[in-house]
Amino acid sequence: MPKVNKTQVTQYSSDDDSSEDSGQEFSQLEDSDIDENGSIIFGQQDGDDYSEDSSINEPKSKIDLMREKLADMPFNQLIRIQQQMGAKNFNRAMGLEEKQQRKKSVISALKQKFKEPVDDSDESSDEDSSDSSVSEPQLSAHPKRSSDRNAMKSDDYYRNSKKMPTVMSSKRPVSRFRQVVDIQKTKTRDPRFDSLSGNFNEDLYDKTYGFLEKQQQEEMDMLKRQALKLKHTNPEEASRIQSAVSSLKSQLASKEQKRKTQELKRKHRKTELDAVKQGKKPYFLKKRELKDLEVAEKYSKLKDSSKLDGYLEKRRKRNAAKDHRRMPYQRRQE
Repeated sequence: MPKVNKTQVTQYSSDDDSSEDSGQEFSQLEDSDIDENGSIIFGQQDGDDYSEDSSINEPKSKIDLMREKLADMPFNQLIRIQQQMGAKNFNRAMGLEEKQQRKKSVISALKQKFKEPVDDSDESSDEDSSDSSVSEPQLSAHPKRSSDRNAMKSDDYYRNSKKMPTVMSSKRPVSRFRQVVDIQKTKTRDPRFDSLSGNFNEDLYDKTYGFLEKQQQEEMDMLKRQALKLKHTNPEEASRIQSAVSSLKSQLASKEQKRKTQELKRKHRKTELDAVKQGKKPYFLKKRELKDLEVAEKYSKLKDSSKLDGYLEKRRKRNAAKDHRRMPYQRRQE
């Protein structure tokens, strides 16, 4: 090996007077030199006297010692040394290039790992291979951001590790093809509720299927008789039949109330049509006014059947119970 002019590293720390202790510590590395290629030379080189064992074993301990000394130095001295040595040589001396290589190897290993499915038989080998990367920071494998995006285009799902849930990226590329002609989508329709099948005529429906209410009334009477027979022999079946009877009864009562409301609307519409013919403006009933007409109609029928007093008494008791529940009580005085 040709001899070159040796420049001791101690000259980089001699300029800073504010950090004398760190400079003295760094000056102990008197044998560390830098050759013309930027590599560090340890000890005197006499050509043939340099053995293979000393080149393998001796520099390793001195490199570690030098890195420990550099780690304790102030940041301004490290910057000055880096400016004089050059960034590439400084990174090589500090071992930053080795860290970069290890990081790249870990990233490539993780990418390869998540490309292929993980088998249970390979878990032990994966654990052994991951021991070397424990000291390094945990790197998240993101296959969608790698250079193998075209190879993994069909696989939209990924996960950062085998213990994390599978996720899908929300970033979607815009399609190159534009919708020029809009194609009308086929929509399913129900002819019962479609306007193309015509409008629903409730009066015509009631006249056409009015016999169904008679059948329901007959069925309700039959169920009542059946419930009376099973009252003592099979109480469970009797209670089930009684609940079915009450359901039918409520359905028939709601239909009857609806029919009465429609009859009141029909009467009011007839009177308003006569008023319009006489040149008056039409008047449309509000919901509250329609409710008052229903109550008045009900009172008139109860008065004719001499049941109005009993109905009013029940209504008074019901309202009194409501008022009693809402009434605030005076707190007990302690």
